[in-house]
Amino acid sequence: MAATSAERVLYAAKSRKWNSTQHNKFPIEFPVEHAANLEWIRKTEEEAARKRAEEELRGIENKAEQERNAMQQQQLQGARGGKARGEGFAGKWIVVGVVGVVIALRAWQRYQEGASV
Repeated sequence: MAATSAERVLYAAKSRKWNSTQHNKFPIEFPVEHAANLEWIRKTEEEAARKRAEEELRGIENKAEQERNAMQQQQLQGARGGKARGEGFAGKWIVVGVVGVVIALRAWQRYQEGASV
């Protein structure tokens, strides 16, 4: 079943990019739609390029801001004379060692009590 002239124009308008770039007879059969499609393709590509540039710029700005924040944190820690996060864990291991020794001594005592009975 062949499409009517109005249906062909409707189909031509719906598949813009494929018709204007891949279909060889499209520019001949639908010159008005072809010109509109080419304009639409150009605008779409320009808009996509603009969005990519904006996102890239936004990413660069975010990275610079993160670096500034990191520098400020380092300066604040240096001014306070404080340690960076994760450097104060030596005391934790001392406590763990002492608790381990206490548990081992208590176990030894219980062992001795049981062996002497």
